[in-house]
Amino acid sequence: MTLAERNPLTDFHPTPWPEDFGRRLEGLKVLAGVKWLEMADLLGVTDRAILLWRRGERRPSGANFLAITELARSIPGGIEVLCQGDAGALTLWAIGDDADGDGLE
Repeated sequence: MTLAERNPLTDFHPTPWPEDFGRRLEGLKVLAGVKWLEMADLLGVTDRAILLWRRGERRPSGANFLAITELARSIPGGIEVLCQGDAGALTLWAIGDDADGDGLE
């Protein structure tokens, strides 16, 4: 098979969406040292959008995910938290009630 005959898309298999994306987003928030409302403002979205992403009820659009990635790049360790292959490594915060008191559960 020559390079011209090969279709690169036949070998492409996108990585599945991480089931723990909400935890990754929470880890990014903790690293950034902001509340959920502040994070929504940084990303240019509503606090409701953040809540739906955290619950796994919606996924960020491509543009929103790009903004999340850019935020992660600006924070030391942010990309590692966002792209970590194992959510078990995301132990930067204690699991519990809305500890920062910003009202977004």
